[in-house]
Amino acid sequence: MPRRSALQQLSRQFAHATAQMDWDALEKLTAILAKNLPLLAARGAWNEIEQIELLQLRKNHALAVKICSEEKERLGKRLGELQANKEGWVAYASLGEFDPDGNSA
Repeated sequence: MPRRSALQQLSRQFAHATAQMDWDALEKLTAILAKNLPLLAARGAWNEIEQIELLQLRKNHALAVKICSEEKERLGKRLGELQANKEGWVAYASLGEFDPDGNSA
């Protein structure tokens, strides 16, 4: 596949997976990028059009990294909240299932 087409395809796939927050796809694309970018670069100097496509891929990849980092931070905060409330959840669980009036659910 020509380098330009390969770069365009990867760039579109990163943009789509990022927009969908498709973490599995982003993981696979990152592995594909890590494997194939050095192979593409080994073909010689990038021409001007390829450089433009490479820059777009770099931007789409950077956005994916940013979105993943933000989601990681959000999940970390949520896990921290759950951990902070763990004792309360365990206490309720040990009482069995009751509605707010004390009746069995």
